[in-house]
Amino acid sequence: MSTENKTAQLITKLIRETSKGNVKWEVKNAPRALNFETENSVPLYIQTEYKGKLLGIYDLRTKCFTDMDEWHWSESVGFCIVDDQARVIWEANETSPALFDLYNTAREQAAGIDDILDDLLED
Repeated sequence: MSTENKTAQLITKLIRETSKGNVKWEVKNAPRALNFETENSVPLYIQTEYKGKLLGIYDLRTKCFTDMDEWHWSESVGFCIVDDQARVIWEANETSPALFDLYNTAREQAAGIDDILDDLLED
């Protein structure tokens, strides 16, 4: 089975386990390799430990040049495996609906948005 297929299966499993509450995500500082010495910006990085491995999912904004002095930002979602020294040892930036779904699920959980909305709606 290809790495791409295995990654898709892992993402699907993480969505399911996060929805069940078995996987907990936390907002962290992005590993240095994702932000520095690149034309990228990672404004939000969320990480979990799953089966002894550190996994990260993040908002990836990339500077796209149309001319020497003209550029715009494009936005996507990235997924990575990080070692215990916060080095990215593997990453996937292939756009997929499942990856966006995992990002949104992890972000909602890490923000505690359900509890915040419940508190705001309480009379």
